[in-house]
Amino acid sequence: MKGFFREGSPIIGLEINENKIDLLLDTGFNGHIMLSQRLIDKIRLEQIGVSDYITASGEERETRIFRAKMNFLGEEIEVPVLSTEGDFSLAGMELFNNCRILIERSNDILELTKIRVSLD
Repeated sequence: MKGFFREGSPIIGLEINENKIDLLLDTGFNGHIMLSQRLIDKIRLEQIGVSDYITASGEERETRIFRAKMNFLGEEIEVPVLSTEGDFSLAGMELFNNCRILIERSNDILELTKIRVSLD
């Protein structure tokens, strides 16, 4: 999967519940996906719970958790989505658990590949 840079930030395009969404690849976010509540309402995700999380500034917040289906690196998966009142979309490190991420901003390269996990 190839991404791109927008204003110097790494962006990947993912299809979430059949909607193409650009997300910031955020290595500081430990979850799967975070979307604005406005976008969640627009694509009609199903709420499955609530959770606390800590923001990048260290504040503790409560948020709603939703369920989304997506095609990620050729595999249909279901992931939890955290909501935010902010106007941003994040893809976090839990989504990239078995991936190799290549970021070369100076060469305009952003690539994600799935790592083959051996059970030997």
